[in-house]
Amino acid sequence: MMRKLFRAARARFSLYILTPLFSHCFNPLCTLYFNFVFFPFRQAIKFPLFVYGWPKLFSQFGRMQCDGACFPGMIKLNISDSQGPQYSCGNTELSVWGKIIFKADKKSDHFEIGSGCRINVLQNGEFVFGANSKIGNYCNITVYSKLILGEVSRIAHRSQIMDSNYHYMADFNNKIVKRHCAPIVIGSYCWICNSTTVTGGAVIPDKVIVSSNSLVNKDMSDVPEGAVIGGQPAKLLRTGVRRIENKAFEKVLNDYFAHNEFAHTYEFDATLPESICDIDSNDKIG
Repeated sequence: MMRKLFRAARARFSLYILTPLFSHCFNPLCTLYFNFVFFPFRQAIKFPLFVYGWPKLFSQFGRMQCDGACFPGMIKLNISDSQGPQYSCGNTELSVWGKIIFKADKKSDHFEIGSGCRINVLQNGEFVFGANSKIGNYCNITVYSKLILGEVSRIAHRSQIMDSNYHYMADFNNKIVKRHCAPIVIGSYCWICNSTTVTGGAVIPDKVIVSSNSLVNKDMSDVPEGAVIGGQPAKLLRTGVRRIENKAFEKVLNDYFAHNEFAHTYEFDATLPESICDIDSNDKIG
């Protein structure tokens, strides 16, 4: 009995003392400043952006705006994730010369930008951020022209999304110089796994998983939903795979594997629809 109480006390000490102590805390001063610097006044007074820690700000020339719903704390900037695969308290750096648009339809929608990131939106750049999407720790985002990140998409730690290489190159064989930037489109329910690079002109369709350490440098619109792509450059690896975003389904899986420690797989009914994986799915699990 005493052993169980001691273990419970240690767990609570870790959760409620150590984790908050070494995590980025809510910063009311930066929250006040960032909202009134970047957002239109009617949105700024609602404080849609909550800032954590001390992110570095290299430009306040640009703008941010909510497209649709706007409510307190819907956007979390420089937040630490102690349960993530890469925990960091490094501060995110922002250089906003262009525009960042947060698209939300309802008050349950949210956005997260992790710690240690570098987000650079150039003067004519536009970053469209879909609802319930997340940028993990230590990601490098450069928007020279346009970046669209669909709803419920994830960019995992140490990935870089860059629509420009900043430099022109002269092709003396064809006597041409190409534009050094091109828009990037990442669909909804995508999962860009860690250490992946996505470059200008890339198109990733809805519900596609990009495996770790991949390079996506072209339009992959012909890839079907539920596909896994990967490699350098990325190519189709498999189909019929979805990341599970449904919390109820996750709970069923966690309970199953917790009570079946030697099980490697969970078998589900063949009639279960793929929509069971969606964040707001109403499908019955079984």
